[in-house]
Amino acid sequence: MMVNECGHPLCKNCVDNLFNRGAAPCPTCEKSLRKNAFWEQTLDDPMMERENFIRAKVRKIYNLHEEDYNNAREFNDYLERIETIVNNLIDGVDVEATEAEMNRFKDKYYEKIERNRRRLNADHKWIEEQLRDEDQRHKRIAGAHQKDKDAEVARMEQKRRQDQIIDQLKDAKVHAEIILDQFRKEQIEKDMAEREEEQRQKREEKREREQRRQQAFNYGAIRHTGKPYHHTVPLLHLNGPPLPTLQELQDRGYLQFIHPASERRMAGGYTADLGCMRALTEARVDLLMF
Repeated sequence: MMVNECGHPLCKNCVDNLFNRGAAPCPTCEKSLRKNAFWEQTLDDPMMERENFIRAKVRKIYNLHEEDYNNAREFNDYLERIETIVNNLIDGVDVEATEAEMNRFKDKYYEKIERNRRRLNADHKWIEEQLRDEDQRHKRIAGAHQKDKDAEVARMEQKRRQDQIIDQLKDAKVHAEIILDQFRKEQIEKDMAEREEEQRQKREEKREREQRRQQAFNYGAIRHTGKPYHHTVPLLHLNGPPLPTLQELQDRGYLQFIHPASERRMAGGYTADLGCMRALTEARVDLLMF
């Protein structure tokens, strides 16, 4: 079964047939839906699926933390308003006014919303710590099981060699000391081969560390080879009028349609002029193809 934001489930074949052109009305509520917005139903109650979808949609916008408010009362009022918005969307009460309020909130707190979207809150940090502790616990358990397995293999190998020595002593016509010396020699050679392999692996790891260190050093080093670089502004042949200058962007009022640059973005080199010029260039990119 597949479900969409309206909460009315449909089987996958019905979704493919009814929404084969991308968009169509829901057979139950006639709400306009898109095929790529359906997801597989995982809960028994489709209304719970719809509520989870609406809550996730609201939380993408209303993701402020307690430290973003002056006191706990303001933060609690903010949480209560979130529940009111969710209930309005679920029950279909003042949907247009509620969505307009969400858009105003998004425009007002755009910087904080974007910042918190990239930052983990206390609950997420706790989950990350729990997952990390569980992963370490699994590694310790796996390491202990591997040690027990290796010890069992060593015991079985030792028992096999003892049985092999006893069998040779029963059937051999030579002195028992000669057979024991032969097994001692094989054991010494095996131990030496294992130590050499261990030392070889250590040398390989050391060589790889040195190579990574040298690569990191070479990456940060400044190398001067050949002639110095001279930048030449590329000449774009446009099949139409030229792009406006930065002064013309301000005089013609183009910048009022661009989101103003915050202090953080300006520190990174972004300005409203740059965003406006980029939008104009992308809108006229087809003029560069002929």
